[in-house]
Amino acid sequence: MHPRLAFLILPYTRAELPGWSRVMRLFGFGAALGGAAPMRPEWKALPTAVVTGKRHGFKMKLDRSDWAQCATYFLGRYYELGVQRTIDQLLREGDTMVDIGGNIGMIALHARSLVGPTGRVICFEPNPECAAAIEEHMEMNGIRNVEVRRCALAASPGTLTLNLTSEHSGTATLAPVSGKVVKSLQVPVRVGDDELEQIAPKVIKIDVEGFELQVLQGLRQTLARHKPVLITELVDEHLARAGTSADEIHEFLSEFGYSPYGIDTQRSPIRHDVVLRPRAAPTPEFWDWLWK
Repeated sequence: MHPRLAFLILPYTRAELPGWSRVMRLFGFGAALGGAAPMRPEWKALPTAVVTGKRHGFKMKLDRSDWAQCATYFLGRYYELGVQRTIDQLLREGDTMVDIGGNIGMIALHARSLVGPTGRVICFEPNPECAAAIEEHMEMNGIRNVEVRRCALAASPGTLTLNLTSEHSGTATLAPVSGKVVKSLQVPVRVGDDELEQIAPKVIKIDVEGFELQVLQGLRQTLARHKPVLITELVDEHLARAGTSADEIHEFLSEFGYSPYGIDTQRSPIRHDVVLRPRAAPTPEFWDWLWK
């Protein structure tokens, strides 16, 4: 089925009716569900689409040749539902959220809808193309209280190489890469405690493709002073290439009194609800973890 006929299933997928993922696969859009298969050549010819997010009401500019943005197009929301449903429970009007690894701003838009015009969202994104996309999204929506800082965070300042391991911008990592590298660039690196010295975040989300421990090591003072709720992606393969592990992160955060909860979702008759699964330590069954 040609992707220009996607409108035939959009009402079904955007309503997230039971079996929507099977419908997408039936019509040949399985790659949009996780990137396991390459995007079909036909998608390259499609123009960028602007969609209004059904959960936050803001406009999203989506490149449908990218599997993550393609999934967002079909669903009308960012595909990482567990993280969004988690911050739904955490953020209120006037709160401050820090988004480390902001990519193109999908989580930032969702967070901004929760903290409102009196709150604050600070995005750290070292990839200049992604940082520009966040800024464009905020400009499109007339948002003035989402700040983009074009740098990475780590335990010490300097300059590091950012490697993009596929055409999907979410695969960019500061860790050494032994396999395929699509693009490399030098990016500025700063220390989180220095950047957030005058800021009291309610929530910090960290998704940096294996560099999570280094980011946390640069946030010692912030964690001790404010103990924000943390949301981290932990993927064993990504952590290993950075020379760390989920166990090391658990040990580090335990010093500050944090306990891990796997972020899961389960479907009720009309929606998906977030379920936090307490664990003694992080396990591979979940990629996204809440720490509190």
